Amino acid sequence: SLQRKSKKEPATAELLPDDLTTHSYAFQNEELELLYAAIRQLKEVDRALILLYLDEKSHAEIAEILGTNPNNIGVRLLRIKERLKKLLDGKIN
Repeated sequence: SLQRKSKKEPATAELLPDDLTTHSYAFQNEELELLYAAIRQLKEVDRALILLYLDEKSHAEIAEILGTNPNNIGVRLLRIKERLKKLLDGKIN
């Protein structure tokens, strides 16, 4: 019955942290949209690298996946983050 189903599945609001209001959720969503818009502006290899980083892969794992030297992953990530910051500061132009 409908009543049973509603008891089994928590409401969306229950899944969100208590301090997360609808407004802040919308704001975070907008920030994520801007971040992904900025990521789409990157070169393909930089885009792959930052997405692997956001997926919580280690520098060694990223290097293995991309077939590159693990020693330069940190420097490349720093440069990519700086590029993303510039894009986001300009609100993606």
